[in-house]
Amino acid sequence: MAIEVTFFALLVVAGLVALLARRMRWPYTVALVGAGLALGTLPKELTPIDLQAVRLTPELLFNLFLPILLFEAAFHLSWAKFRANLRAILLLAVPGVALGIGLGALFAYILEPLADVNVPFGVALLFSSMLAATDPVSVIALFKELGVPKRLGVIMEGESLLNDAVGVVAFTVMVALLGLSPETEKVTPIWIARFLLWEIVVAIAAGAAIGLFTSWVTTLVDDHLIEIMLTTIAAFGSYILAAFLHASPVLAVVASGMACGNVGARYGMTPSNRIAVSSFWEYAVFATNGFVFLLLGKEIDLMRMVGHTFPIFVAWISLTLARALVVIGIERLLRKTKERFELRWTAVLTWGGLRGSLSMVLALSLPLSFAHRDLVLDLTYGVVLFSILVQGTTMTPLLRWAGVVGKGENYLYYLRLKAQLRAVRAAFFELDRWRSQGEIDEETFELLRSELAGRQAELEEQLAELQGAVKEIKAKEFAQARRKLFESERALIQELESKGELPTEVARAILRDINRREHKELEPEQPPSTMAELKPS
Repeated sequence: MAIEVTFFALLVVAGLVALLARRMRWPYTVALVGAGLALGTLPKELTPIDLQAVRLTPELLFNLFLPILLFEAAFHLSWAKFRANLRAILLLAVPGVALGIGLGALFAYILEPLADVNVPFGVALLFSSMLAATDPVSVIALFKELGVPKRLGVIMEGESLLNDAVGVVAFTVMVALLGLSPETEKVTPIWIARFLLWEIVVAIAAGAAIGLFTSWVTTLVDDHLIEIMLTTIAAFGSYILAAFLHASPVLAVVASGMACGNVGARYGMTPSNRIAVSSFWEYAVFATNGFVFLLLGKEIDLMRMVGHTFPIFVAWISLTLARALVVIGIERLLRKTKERFELRWTAVLTWGGLRGSLSMVLALSLPLSFAHRDLVLDLTYGVVLFSILVQGTTMTPLLRWAGVVGKGENYLYYLRLKAQLRAVRAAFFELDRWRSQGEIDEETFELLRSELAGRQAELEEQLAELQGAVKEIKAKEFAQARRKLFESERALIQELESKGELPTEVARAILRDINRREHKELEPEQPPSTMAELKPS
């Protein structure tokens, strides 16, 4: 019963830490790591349970915890928002990670001798690749709490989902290059290109196929328990299938989660069922984070870390400097595109790139015969600890300095009212569906509709009273809504053209007119006086 009792004890500790973190307004993951460190330093004779019965092994993280964390994040990531920021996300997650690995290894190779540590450049690359993936769980939670712009959260979360896969693939390649893998085939540029292509293409195809098939099945049922089960099958099924095909399980789970969240949840689930499915995954991630970060903290030998403080600090500085240069470079590249972002966001993207459990587990997976294994383990654990405890605890003042925090209590109250109003309108829609399908009688319908109408009127009145205090927010919302309307117009014209229902020259003229109207000041629009105005220039 040692394992079962240990899991139960960790669950109790996670719950108590969550209550304390909420009361003290600490980042949840930071509090969990602190609790894990405390558990790890407790003398064995003072604990009634065997804390070593459960350890954060590669098998436990990859096969159980990682699919849950990845699927939930991908499930709630809007494809439209992801696509709107695809260039920024891909630049950060692919060439950005590759460049960050190279720069981080170079800085560590140059600076570590200052701390009396000397490692070959290949080992520095291996170390840097293990810490390439970011894990901004606590940062994203903080974004939601403080009202940070959604776009910044989408970029950071989208990058995190993809760079997990990129980091694992880079680590695998480095292990093969250093001869630490049982791979017998000679590592050549062709082998690396073939390996990367297979890892990426097959994984995305497998994950998307399972996600879309699951989405289709959800249209055949109307039971939230079955839909929860289907999404669980999609999460672990895509991971297992990709592993069986020797592709990237991480990318497969991300593709499956995005398919289920953007297709299955949208077209195959009722609003109430979507809430049930989302609540299940929200709890699954909450419990998983509790186990992962407690186990992560428990794995760290704090006394040994103290003895390597300066080398760890040098490694952390090297990786942070590398990420800063990468993020600033990408900001420069995007400056003249639609996906440009404010210069101050670079500080948030740099400092918010926390490292987490994935890095530690990659370090643990190194073979015991590796000569530099103990040093790499100590540096990796130390950098992860620095990242979570230093960067995680200082994000709030940084966000305020960057000017991305919501404008005080009025802003948060405004968001609350808007969300409540959206919920009431969704309830109206569901009530009308019940009536049209004969699930409720007319008298029940009228009573419930009257209750919802009163609630809607109350919320709209509260919003009207708040208009003056959130004028800037309303202006941004208006601009976003106006932009979406123009996008809808463009999409319809392009669809008509692709179906052959509208001549190409007419479609282009209309699209030019839409672009002109979008970029001019708001004023009454005048219709073209002659057909000549429709002709392409």
